[in-house]
Amino acid sequence: MGETTIFLRDLIRDVDIGIHDHEIGNPQSLRFDLEVSISGSEPPMQDDINHVLDYEYLLESLENAIGEGRFSLLESLGSRILENLMTPPQVTTATVQIIKLDILEETGTLGCQMTRVR
Repeated sequence: MGETTIFLRDLIRDVDIGIHDHEIGNPQSLRFDLEVSISGSEPPMQDDINHVLDYEYLLESLENAIGEGRFSLLESLGSRILENLMTPPQVTTATVQIIKLDILEETGTLGCQMTRVR
């Protein structure tokens, strides 16, 4: 049986997000990691993109969510991305991780990770 996972990792976008006055109107660098799973790990019936889930939809899901307008919370943006990622019926699980790169001056990362299961 198995499972297949496709992913997009370490994509950085400048996004106008946040609740504080100094954040509003000042885009912040965010790093995105997206991952979706589908049932089965068998090879496609043909070596053709039409027989697999085209991983370019991961980028489209992210770009469409960012393009919808300003979000105050990472959780709101993450939830919208997850909605887009869960659109293909063969997707069983989707995960998005968003990290704010400009927040901490010392080492470490700050962000959120969300997962949905069908």
